[in-house]
Amino acid sequence: MDAISDGRIRRGSREYRYALVSLFCLGISAFSLLYAPQPLLHTIGGEFRVTASQSAWLMSATMTGLALCVVLWGQLSARIGERKIIIGGLFGSVALCLVFPLLHTWWALIVVRAVQGVTLAGPIAAALAWVGRHIEAAAIARVSGLYIAGTTVGGMSGRLLSGIMSETFTSWRIGVAAVALFATALGGIFHSTLPQSAGMRREASLSVRPDSPAQRRQRILAYAYGLIGMGMFVGIYTVLVYRVAEPPWRLGTSVTSMLFLSYLAGTLSSAKAGALVMRWGLRPVMLFGVVTMAVGVGLTIPTNIVTLWVGLFVLCSGFFGMHALSSGRAAGLHPYPGRGSGIYLMCYYVGSSLGGILFGHCWDIGRWPAVLALIAGCLIALAVIASAVRSEESALGSRKEKEK
Repeated sequence: MDAISDGRIRRGSREYRYALVSLFCLGISAFSLLYAPQPLLHTIGGEFRVTASQSAWLMSATMTGLALCVVLWGQLSARIGERKIIIGGLFGSVALCLVFPLLHTWWALIVVRAVQGVTLAGPIAAALAWVGRHIEAAAIARVSGLYIAGTTVGGMSGRLLSGIMSETFTSWRIGVAAVALFATALGGIFHSTLPQSAGMRREASLSVRPDSPAQRRQRILAYAYGLIGMGMFVGIYTVLVYRVAEPPWRLGTSVTSMLFLSYLAGTLSSAKAGALVMRWGLRPVMLFGVVTMAVGVGLTIPTNIVTLWVGLFVLCSGFFGMHALSSGRAAGLHPYPGRGSGIYLMCYYVGSSLGGILFGHCWDIGRWPAVLALIAGCLIALAVIASAVRSEESALGSRKEKEK
């Protein structure tokens, strides 16, 4: 059997194994750059004498730039080529990450982070587009799942590295620069291992999938999950940095960064979510994800480091499992999968931007009790979304019935 047939890479081939390695490294590189400042928000905010809601803009500015441009980059990827967009965006973001520690004006930091979001939108949008265009259909879910697993490792490693290096050298600037060098190394591995294939060169050459009202409703549910779920998730981690810095915790930056090891649970759940759906069905798995997140939040309430850590592991497990399913549904139920994925990512990062700001305001107004009230509202909304989801087969079945 040819390794590459009909322009697509076959599962089990050497090119397929290289694709797994390269996309895993891409996920780590891009998302380490995206989340590097998060464990340092309290430290950076203290230096510039800004509030929690204001320091949250270091994350929200990047997410806003990313959300505004991810659909555009996804559209351009078919014309320019995914590899060019990924490499250009990744190393442009590395350059900005190296500039960031050299700045001494608050608004200059915000502007650089916003532009970094624009550059990161390229590789993040083009990664799944590359998978859909170059990998055989039977293997797309596997490759996409490993890429998403890489993003969880990247989000974790970027936070860990910046936090540990910041405390070791007593400078948040060195912490951020260390992440830039780390991302450069992973980006180099991606560039050297991403295989070539004939691929599909034009969007017009892709077959347009059928659409129906049922499919549109299900896509909207996936987009809503991305918006609300990511807003809650990022908001929790944003205020967590402030919560553990105050009495009775008083945790240092390096210890705080270790809390982000909880992302390892998301790495596992995102890779296994599809298998659970095959066994239990989509709706039960989605509802189980909401319950899992609620249990995780409940475990973070006591002022105990052990229950806090366990709670974050449980929270990440539920969130990333649902994210893997929702992102795949958003693309799979759209006539143009690349466009559906782009819209989902736009909603996902709009939620991230708004979540950081809203949760930061809740912290400023009423500390942890106010944050818990907002979390409860988000969980109720996610439960409603999970209750309304239907399998892809059901949505397609509704369309076929109307055609008869």
